[in-house]
Amino acid sequence: MATVLKPLQAIREHVYHAEADILKADLEQPFQEKIRPQAYVKLHGESHYQFKYAPPFRLEGILSYQSGYTQVAGHRSSKPGHGYATLTTSVIEGLNILEVLTADRLVAQISTEHPLDGAVPSVSFLGTRFENLRIAGHKLDIDTNLGLLGPKPSNDASYFDQQSVQNEISQQYKNLSTAPSLPDWARERYPSNGAARQEADRFDCSLVSTVRNYPGAFGHVFEIPHFGKFFLGELRVKREKARTETEYDTYRFILTMIRMELGCPVVGSGSIGTCDSNGTGGKT
Repeated sequence: MATVLKPLQAIREHVYHAEADILKADLEQPFQEKIRPQAYVKLHGESHYQFKYAPPFRLEGILSYQSGYTQVAGHRSSKPGHGYATLTTSVIEGLNILEVLTADRLVAQISTEHPLDGAVPSVSFLGTRFENLRIAGHKLDIDTNLGLLGPKPSNDASYFDQQSVQNEISQQYKNLSTAPSLPDWARERYPSNGAARQEADRFDCSLVSTVRNYPGAFGHVFEIPHFGKFFLGELRVKREKARTETEYDTYRFILTMIRMELGCPVVGSGSIGTCDSNGTGGKT
């Protein structure tokens, strides 16, 4: 009896990639100081694990934290039928910005799994959170939407083609643009349809839906008069198209817990708690 040979399934050659840091900033006034990424770790290539602890940090009386850590990990899942898992984490504890903005703990975390035979990974932000974020001692109530991107699209469809994802992002921009007493600078940055910040292979959104009980907040953004602007839980999703038929598209997820634009009396910019995760490969 003749043996029927089944066609061979394409096998993925996976390249892991992940980066994380807990703080970076560029100060202009009252003095110039560039703070390079603290506790920076990077995973690229083959699977491995890297962890870095951040000891107490203080920049004069402007910016400090008590401790923190970052980690990146990548490995082939041992579960039958599962693919290539990547974990990226950034944790900062005891944050203090000029005695105005403080937090007990911030956690940014991204976990992805790339399938054995496809381009589009599943992604989870489980663990991401703000603990006791305060303005001048006043605690902020923060609503997060960690399921913003929903489940992994079926049949290797793209997040960029998911109507549910696009509806979520459009609603975010609508909520921002219609917030009471919205300042002019925010109205320019966040048009109601979000078109000015969306591209064919990139979209910007936030895992924070609402900052409640603070009058200067709208959506994931708030402004502290005579101090600065702050943006919470910003997420950027990017797609890089495959260059050849033997490659897969690359998806990149970049999460920043706090991005700041300081105005007066300190002038500068920076980000706190950043994770950057993607991965790619081709068929053999």
